[in-house]
Amino acid sequence: MTDSTAWQDLDAALEREYIVVREQPQSAGISAFSAQSRTNGSEVGIKTVPAGIFAGTTAVSDADVAARRVQHPNIVSILGTGLQGDTFYWISPAIDARTLRVRLSRGGRMDVQDSLTVLRDVSAALTHAHLHGVVHGGLSPDSVVISGGSALVTDLGIPEVFAALRQQGVRASHATPSAAEPLRYASPEQGSGGRADTRSDVYAWGVIAYELLGGRHPFAGRSTPRQMMAAHADEEPPPLATGPSGAPSTVTRLVMRCLSKDPAKRPESAREILEVMTREMLVPPKAAPAGSGQKLVIALLIISVASIGLIAWLGMRS
Repeated sequence: MTDSTAWQDLDAALEREYIVVREQPQSAGISAFSAQSRTNGSEVGIKTVPAGIFAGTTAVSDADVAARRVQHPNIVSILGTGLQGDTFYWISPAIDARTLRVRLSRGGRMDVQDSLTVLRDVSAALTHAHLHGVVHGGLSPDSVVISGGSALVTDLGIPEVFAALRQQGVRASHATPSAAEPLRYASPEQGSGGRADTRSDVYAWGVIAYELLGGRHPFAGRSTPRQMMAAHADEEPPPLATGPSGAPSTVTRLVMRCLSKDPAKRPESAREILEVMTREMLVPPKAAPAGSGQKLVIALLIISVASIGLIAWLGMRS
């Protein structure tokens, strides 16, 4: 359903630069639109939230976002932000991609190697941001997009928006799954109103990693903000499976560390995650045991001789 108020506010704010052409699917309290440049016809993506979510606090400014802007192959930068009427918005380059949320909603688990690639790419984006003093503060499958076999992180540089969405979910009068959505990837300290830092991003990466490698959210079935906050704060998710069909044990141990309730027990930033993921993905597949090829040939010869003998014996009896 069209968010007419946001569309009207965008038209009023951007009419000299862009034409808003269509609305995209909404997610976790955020509306999305596509727009075209009036000068060259190029497309941009625009996301919006109701200005009321800030509840008297100051919305993030364009200067703040500009100071946090970082360039990296796995980051989709925010070009600008604005506040118009009842709408706060931010603009990013349009890319031919689908969100990780859409990929997961198709059903079935992603291939382990594909999952590891996504997680490695996300950790590379976060590492670059953390090295520049920038945190995401709202990392989720909605802010990860898959394009050309790579994963890119979007919505980086507006942690105030995600903090406001979480608080709106906590204050919601109706305990619905949609109200709980902004809390599904929030660290325990964020759920209780704490400020996001690098270890909060590490926790969110851990939740996404658990969902990709385990096939389900670590606290699946929690459908209200209160239940979700309690799970993040007190519940331990079941260990991830390892072995031939599961993720490498080094990765599963890392994921469980990232999900530690105590921030001090998590990796301090995404840099350690990236180092582990890079090492793991550079490890070649285990070679077959020495002589295994010769043993296979001998076994096949024995089977062949036995088969010929059986056929000959049956022929003699007929």
